[in-house]
Amino acid sequence: PAARAGRLEELRRQTLSALAGEPQSHEVFVALQRVAREHRIPARHALELLAGFEMDVSERRYDTLDETLLYCYRVAGVVGVMMARIMGVREPAVLLRAADLGIAFQLTNIARDVIDDARNGRCYLPAQWLREAGIPATELAEPARRPAVAAVVGRLLDEADRYYASSAEGLRALPFRSAWAIATALGVYRDIGRVVRARGARAWDRRAVVSTPRKLWLAAAGGARALWACTGERQASGEPRAADLW
Repeated sequence: PAARAGRLEELRRQTLSALAGEPQSHEVFVALQRVAREHRIPARHALELLAGFEMDVSERRYDTLDETLLYCYRVAGVVGVMMARIMGVREPAVLLRAADLGIAFQLTNIARDVIDDARNGRCYLPAQWLREAGIPATELAEPARRPAVAAVVGRLLDEADRYYASSAEGLRALPFRSAWAIATALGVYRDIGRVVRARGARAWDRRAVVSTPRKLWLAAAGGARALWACTGERQASGEPRAADLW
């Protein structure tokens, strides 16, 4: 634990140095400095990501959905915000949609990897939900608990779907090439959740993946969705973001 905390502190120091414009020797921080400067990425975003790292280093436990969503924002939602800025987005309302997509991705990751995480001593599912389902946190990886775990994960994927739907409203603000990439990623990742849900209690017998033919179909569908978002929907106002999203 002390070594992990020390490494995190070093990452924080190097990040602050790069964002302050100081000379860098490591190629990662040379690149961070250049990209942050060119695309006007605020330092708080990079520091928020490191705060997400800290939640893992400190072995944080998550009692409520809000606490899980905070983790999801820090390790993935804020990455979506930074990527959106690189794609030219500056409007706060659109950056919120980018954060929604990152949160949805991370919720899907949690659903897919819940058993592997439990075996490594980590749990990102809200403890409140586990208590309601009668699942002791220490037994999360037990085969006998799989049906109950599948039900809790189904709740998490329902939540992810709300964020996927919200994030799609941001496509209209992107250039076509970026919108196509994001629409495709949205489709593929959402499909991972579909696979997990469809397998039920057997979801973790093998890793949930999207087949290559399915990915190709989703890439084509993403292109069509992006084209519509950048033409037919461009002038439309779209659905307002739900007030109860994180």
